[in-house]
Amino acid sequence: RCAFTLIELTAVVLLLAVVLVVVAWYGRPRGRVTTRTPKCAVQVRFVVQAMITWANNNDSTYPLPSLLDPDNATVAEEGDAKNTSANILSILVFNGHISPEILVSPNETNTGRIEVDSDYQLSNPAAAVRPADAMWDPAFNADFTDPNRKGNLSYAHLLPAGARLEQWKDTFSATEAVFGNRGPRYEGTTHPTSGRWVLTNDKFGTGSNTLAIHGGRSTWEGNIGYNDGHVNFETKPNPETVTYQRSVAGQAKPAPTSDNLFVDETDDSVGTNVFMSIFKSAGPDARQFEAIWD
Repeated sequence: RCAFTLIELTAVVLLLAVVLVVVAWYGRPRGRVTTRTPKCAVQVRFVVQAMITWANNNDSTYPLPSLLDPDNATVAEEGDAKNTSANILSILVFNGHISPEILVSPNETNTGRIEVDSDYQLSNPAAAVRPADAMWDPAFNADFTDPNRKGNLSYAHLLPAGARLEQWKDTFSATEAVFGNRGPRYEGTTHPTSGRWVLTNDKFGTGSNTLAIHGGRSTWEGNIGYNDGHVNFETKPNPETVTYQRSVAGQAKPAPTSDNLFVDETDDSVGTNVFMSIFKSAGPDARQFEAIWD
């Protein structure tokens, strides 16, 4: 009788295993390969927890450089102009809540412009106005659009000004997004009639580096941290749980509407919609914050 030898059977099993691995590799959805690696989500959670810890010791408020440096010992900018992304996150590093490595995503795609700050100075930072009295290292840089310097921050945060300052606190709300993977740019500044947000047709939208961090080449996906400390992997820029009060013509009462995390919707009736980005300039008014995109 004909039968497989042990060697032939082993060869068949090994060949089948190789085929299964190849099929699994090439058949997987490309945009989700890195989304399930937990390190990026852990880093987002780490920063949110650091912000909450800071708030516990600072009147329930997340880091605001304008409050910490009133006499301009750290930077020369006056008042709310200090509240840039670089200064905010540098405070957490300087005070030992996080390390610079936590602020660069392991899934970062714009590696040519964003890198870990390996020279962060934890005492007497030379870039400060008065190094001995500095409250953070001003050399930490979030502006990856500066041609002369690389950025040291992958993540976006809520714009901390105006009515949004009520969310820049440890409110423990599970629906207030405050920190997470940065996003691309979308068309329009009001909620689209179709409910579907469309990417701008340029390098900041359809060609954005942020799409490849976790999503596909035409959709954004990412880890978003909320004020109760939890992190959720969102599969679209306007999660169902995050809403704003939208003014609708002919309707007396504002309508709760899903909020695009990366758009400052101008049809917001109270000005508390979530707008997350990396901000290279700041001020007392939201219009003075300059968001950067890639």
